[in-house]
This record gives sequence, C-alpha cells and structure tokens, in this order.
Amino acid sequence: MKTTNPVTRALRTSALAITLGLGVGFATSTAHAFGPETVIETQERVVYSIEGEFDFYYEMIEDAIAAEGLVINNRGYIADMLDRTADQESGEGLYLNGMSVDFCSATYSRATMDADPHNITFCPYVIAIYELSDEPGTIYVGYQRVPEIGDEASAEALRDVNKLVDRIVQNALSF
Repeated sequence: MKTTNPVTRALRTSALAITLGLGVGFATSTAHAFGPETVIETQERVVYSIEGEFDFYYEMIEDAIAAEGLVINNRGYIADMLDRTADQESGEGLYLNGMSVDFCSATYSRATMDADPHNITFCPYVIAIYELSDEPGTIYVGYQRVPEIGDEASAEALRDVNKLVDRIVQNALSF
C-alpha cells in the first residue's frame, strides 16, 4: 500500500468532512451516473464496486470511519495472508489487493447491547476492500450486515448499525 502525501490526505479528509457536514447526498445521488455500483445486496452482505485505485479508496474508507468520530481497531491484510500461504494451500493469487478494517462505535454498540447483552457478538463492524487479480482497477467494498433480530429495541439498534456502516461506505465511495 502506498503512503499518501499528508497534504493530499488532509485535502481528501477536509472534502469528506465538508460533504458530511453539509449533508450533501453526493454518494447516493451520483451512484447511477458515475459512482459505485451495487454488486451484491442480500440480507447477509452488501458489496459495491467502483473504478479507481485501491489505495485511494482504502484511504477514503479510513477517512470516512474517522469522520464519524470512530477509530479503526484492526487492519486485516487478507490478500497478503493468502499470498503467503499460497504454496501450502495450492491456491492462486485471487486478489491484487485485499484488506479489511474493523471498528466499533461506543454509542451504537451500547444501544445494541443495552437492548440485548448478547448483541456483543456483532461487534466489531468490518468493512472489506479488495481488487481482484482478473479485474484490475475495479475496487470492491463490502460488509456483512448484522441481523436485525431480537425485540423491537434490539432490531432497531442493529438496524442503526447497518445504516452507519453503509453510510461510511457510501461516503467513502462518493469521491
């Protein structure tokens, strides 16, 4: 992964913050024209694709998480792990790039766990970003939806988590 010039990163972060602060619906309003395409949308997961550079959209995911006031807990170097173990598993390089980030929100998590303490199993929230070897330049960003289960309070709190994660992805892909 390339390191971005701090000035460039600050400009991107500022643009994201302005977009979020003004409530601009850029991500949704441009999705059909030149924004992300929904590749998979089921009860279990959502995957979007967009043309561009992996490093750019990875940084946009990081920035969109930070813009929500959240902190990334861990980064998973999934493609690197698969490449490292390819000889052992007799596999081919599926990904040019592939990472995940996980994070949590004290506010959203508290609401889910106040509604049902067993909802702890849904934390942290994970977003994967990847580029397939046979589709260079197409960046995929996806996440698993948490099931909206339990009583009304639990289902509502979990629905809010799904909205949060989707908002983060949409905001990241709006650039």
